[in-house]
Amino acid sequence: MAKTTKTEIRWRTWGQGVFDEARAADKLILLDSGATWCHWCHVMDHQTYEDEEVVRFVNERFIPLRIDRDRLPEVDARFQSAMALMSSQAGGWPLTAVVTPDGHVLFKATFLPPRSDPAFGAGTGLIELLETVDKHWRENRSAIAAAAARLDEGIEREFRRIYSQPGKISDEQIQMVFSGLEQAYDSQHGGFGAAPKFFNPPALELLEVLAWKGNEHAAAMLTKTLDSIRRGGVCDQVGGGFHRYSVDERWHVPHFEKMACDNAALLAIFANAHALTGKKTFRQVALQTMEWAMDVLGGGGRKGFFASQDADVGPEDDGDYFTWTSEEVRVAVGELSEVVEAYYDVDEQGDMRDRPGRNVLRVIKPPDVQARLLGINPEELAGQIEQGRRLLQAARARRPAPGVDKTVFADINGMMIDAFLTCHERLGEGPAREVAIATLDHLLDTLRDERGVFAHYRQGGTLMNVGLLADQAWMARAALHAFAVTGEEKYLQAATKLGRYIAGLATDFGALAGSPQPSTPGPAATRPAVGWEDSAGRSPASLAVSVLLDLGHWAGDDTLSAAATTAAESFAGGVKRDWALFLAGYTLALEHVLHGPRSILVVGPKGDRTAANLLSAARREMLPGGWTLAIDPSQEPQRRRLEQWGHAWPAHAVAYVCHGKACLAPAQSVSQLSQRLGELRKLQ
Repeated sequence: MAKTTKTEIRWRTWGQGVFDEARAADKLILLDSGATWCHWCHVMDHQTYEDEEVVRFVNERFIPLRIDRDRLPEVDARFQSAMALMSSQAGGWPLTAVVTPDGHVLFKATFLPPRSDPAFGAGTGLIELLETVDKHWRENRSAIAAAAARLDEGIEREFRRIYSQPGKISDEQIQMVFSGLEQAYDSQHGGFGAAPKFFNPPALELLEVLAWKGNEHAAAMLTKTLDSIRRGGVCDQVGGGFHRYSVDERWHVPHFEKMACDNAALLAIFANAHALTGKKTFRQVALQTMEWAMDVLGGGGRKGFFASQDADVGPEDDGDYFTWTSEEVRVAVGELSEVVEAYYDVDEQGDMRDRPGRNVLRVIKPPDVQARLLGINPEELAGQIEQGRRLLQAARARRPAPGVDKTVFADINGMMIDAFLTCHERLGEGPAREVAIATLDHLLDTLRDERGVFAHYRQGGTLMNVGLLADQAWMARAALHAFAVTGEEKYLQAATKLGRYIAGLATDFGALAGSPQPSTPGPAATRPAVGWEDSAGRSPASLAVSVLLDLGHWAGDDTLSAAATTAAESFAGGVKRDWALFLAGYTLALEHVLHGPRSILVVGPKGDRTAANLLSAARREMLPGGWTLAIDPSQEPQRRRLEQWGHAWPAHAVAYVCHGKACLAPAQSVSQLSQRLGELRKLQ
């Protein structure tokens, strides 16, 4: 390797000026898209972009451009999905792309060493690749320009063809997607597909909805998957929370970065799964995930949850903060080592291919089996394991910790607020409510513009990237949830402003997924489109449909409900079983249009014991896509809303179980409430 130097690549930031500079200098753009949590981004920074020859070559021959995919998600999505004009690899992070001054992608790759390097399995390196692409561009400009024009036209036609497939919404589409999930389901290890294995939270949420409706296979798939995840190394057995994904099909060895978005989604899923199944282990996982989010993501500060925790503490590291040698475990837990090592499957060999002896802690045997093998009772085992876990936490706290991206993103915080409120309701966790409401209040005060529209994040005193659909949809859901939990009208008003903004993003064919071409032309203009397909999480367009439907109901604005239905119908003809792994979020939206909004209205004066018991029981229930709201006769807006729905004030506290504005007979006791929920399930 060439000797490194302190001279650095002069990275530009995103904007039209980069393309103007490239055109004036007659140079191609080298684009690097990565993230603070990305392990291979760090490796490429160290191995490639600190190489003296690379630095000199790139600065002299190219216009280097770096973007952060978390801060500019739509820009990253544009280049990840762009078709290259020369044969190249698929996307991923780091994304290494060569772009013309007109904004067309010539070549795409992920990690590249400075030059061909057998150690990385690379037959070519960045320098050789850039030489080749630059030469091709300079010798074939007219042909490249013509090909780019044809490609643009073809992409636009294909985009509109895909996202403008109107159809009639029916339960057949839901069954089609579920059939696709069944086909992809891993019956041995849970989850979907083979390695690498991702969580796919929208698919798990869809399984929860179907399980609630009585689908026994969906319930079994859900329980198997969540049990496998919680016992695997992909679930941090010591510190709580979840790593990004598993490199194997068994959920054992993860990519160690921890994303707030994954943890928010799984937090809500495990809390709801506890409500569905009564499994105490699901409750425990949710509580430990909340603890991690409070401690590491800054949730305890009530000013917003941070974005992610890195996997490593340096370029030569590979998750050492999270893994253990046998000796490290013995030193940390002392006389508990025999029990702890057996329980977490710790041995001298370890699990890490490039880190011999380092173990990823996991639970391979059920606790009752473990207790029997160790010759102790299950209660004693549970106590010793919790004591050992706390000792391991203390030992880990003395290690250098991976960095945390302390950016507060609107969409991620909307997800986390919603998940914390779900834990408050399903698990009876009062502090979760306090944290969620305080965080929401702070963001309502600091992260919106004068229209009530959210920025993606704040940089100093400046609101950045205002108006992204994902931010508005998740924060609207968070505000709706806060309204349901507190009954405070200010949260419904904030959500309604966002709903009207979201409805305005619909295209000429009514699909939130297909936003129009950018109004300002030029190579830096990026279509603000997200598609119906889920990625790591639920697609913003599908969430927006559910939010608009709920807002239409709660705010009494039929135009929002109509916008939701129109958007969902615009893609109903495009549902295919083969796309099931990417359409669970859209399917949740379809289910909501067909069978929602669901709600439980607990009517009674504040302080009434029966009303309090009904409210507590109602909130412990998972109600798919639904909300539980306490209605107090002394509150005029709540009284007016109940009368608007055609309900007279009852003489005693009752609970109404409703589908839209149609409600079942009022429940006057917790047992009657359970009966009414059973009746609602049968109607679905």
